[in-house]
Amino acid sequence: MNTSKPQKHLLLATTLVAILAALPAFAADGDKSKIKGLITAVQGNTITVKDANNNVQTITVSSETKIKRTKGLTGAVREKAEQSALMPGLPINADVVADGNGFDATEITFKSEDFRTAQQVQAGVAPTSARVDAADARMNDFGTYEALATAEVQFASGSAAISEKGKSDLMDFAAKAKDTKDYQIVLQGFTDSTGNAAANQKLSTMRANAVENFLRQQAGLAPGRVRAGAGMGVAADAGSGSNADARKVVVKLVVDKGVQDANK
Repeated sequence: MNTSKPQKHLLLATTLVAILAALPAFAADGDKSKIKGLITAVQGNTITVKDANNNVQTITVSSETKIKRTKGLTGAVREKAEQSALMPGLPINADVVADGNGFDATEITFKSEDFRTAQQVQAGVAPTSARVDAADARMNDFGTYEALATAEVQFASGSAAISEKGKSDLMDFAAKAKDTKDYQIVLQGFTDSTGNAAANQKLSTMRANAVENFLRQQAGLAPGRVRAGAGMGVAADAGSGSNADARKVVVKLVVDKGVQDANK
């Protein structure tokens, strides 16, 4: 049976679509993008990265590439790093420009915690292939925080002064933190619903700052481990009028799940 022209055209179009779908998609030269993934190989100035979609990307590093190590809960602290820090097993974020079948890196950043894990791989703490596979599985956990302990410090109406009980509770809380590896402290200040919004916002911030300073200066926690306090204004459970339970700072001891898994 002869195939009609419309049917032939349809078959050709379908075949063409299938062929195009099977071909790898490449960005046009000069296009800028970001790649997040795990370094699986390093050869000279070329690194191979398995990205979040499990695709393998080839990235070229040059003398113009900015390489930085981030620190802290938010990664706001950045330090210059050498190209030699890029090694298999290291999760990175790269700003890249398309060039042929690969990419040229303009900036590469990685976390200090991730670097330590990659160093363990290189030092032979465990078989390299197993450590790389484990790091790959953990990559999505980095930056996901888990609360291990919570404390609430209550305040007198209109005050940001920490009571003796509050100080005692914070010292106990700090002791738990010191026994926790790679911990971070996050805290939020709140008020009851009396007073105007601007005053409550200011007071909640003052309370958070008071607890932050106490943990650093009196309880002996490392400044880099205590995140800047956040003033949240009126607590969600404040209700109406004066409410002692709403006049508080909530303090949490948290860990990065990815870092915790790496230390097991």
